[in-house]
Amino acid sequence: MCMSYRYLGNKTRLSEWIVSEIARVLPPGSSIADPMCGTAAISIALARAGYSVTAADALTFPVVHARTRLLAKQPPAFAALGGYDEALNWMRSAAPREGYFFREFGESGQPDNGRAPRLYFSARNAAHIDGIREGIRTLRSAGILTEIEHSVLLHHLILATNKVANITGTYGYFRSTLSAPSLRPLAFEPIVFEDTLGNHTVTQSAVEDLATTLTTDAVYLDPPYTKRQYAGNYHVLETLAQGDEPVAAGDGGLRPWTDQASDFCYRRSAGKAFRETLERLNVPHVFISYSEDGQVHEDELMSILSDFGKVTVHEQPHVRFRSNDRVKGGSVLEHLYHVEAI
Repeated sequence: MCMSYRYLGNKTRLSEWIVSEIARVLPPGSSIADPMCGTAAISIALARAGYSVTAADALTFPVVHARTRLLAKQPPAFAALGGYDEALNWMRSAAPREGYFFREFGESGQPDNGRAPRLYFSARNAAHIDGIREGIRTLRSAGILTEIEHSVLLHHLILATNKVANITGTYGYFRSTLSAPSLRPLAFEPIVFEDTLGNHTVTQSAVEDLATTLTTDAVYLDPPYTKRQYAGNYHVLETLAQGDEPVAAGDGGLRPWTDQASDFCYRRSAGKAFRETLERLNVPHVFISYSEDGQVHEDELMSILSDFGKVTVHEQPHVRFRSNDRVKGGSVLEHLYHVEAI
């Protein structure tokens, strides 16, 4: 299942390297947790390699992706809609509705706070999104969607929305004029469901709360490394996943997100967040992805990790993520730290 995704720290291009390094230590058939799973790129790569994966995230939309990618091992039945292909046709033909997305995020909207329309989406796409959201709510309220079916529909909606969003990289703000991609209609194409080996589980939880409960053979951590909070920068996708209609605040229309803020994003608290997370983990192996651009400098991070075991570092250059033209380009070194308990 290939996902094209504009996402901070997306590890899709690094997944083969990361899994190969983990495989040098952890034999196939072992269990590993990915409690900060994001788009689930590493979770599904680990599942393909024969591991039993426990995926989790503090936000809702990553859990939707993980549930679809790990747990939907074949097309869901979608009995209420006539099968998987008909479910996609239903999404394509959903009647437009001038609802929350049309009002708060569409070019022809009238945001409740009185500001000018937010150009996240064309009027047509915003109304189509609202129509699908209302349809999903109706189906779920009627009790005729399984949890997996609900996640698969949301997975498709999030991917389709992301492709036509009028943004430069994240949802922190929108472009001043509608781009050519944003004028294309929403597209819902079949995905490949993967019947991977292993017993996978998916849950929603902050790593701080989940860490003490993990009994896997290893844990893979992919914490934020910049000051940009995921909850704020991906508020539109979180609203799609939650299916709610929060107050859209300020010019950018952000949902309330500060209760989901990560300490890893702040220079003053990131080191402490690493230490507290590792103190709560009780597993033989911890693997940590972290960029040289991270809030915690390499020497400081090595000092912290060394208190918890033997540390090995692997490095891989890759292209730096750019959300806009003000972010420097070029390559950046990704570090994969392996902490082996002793």
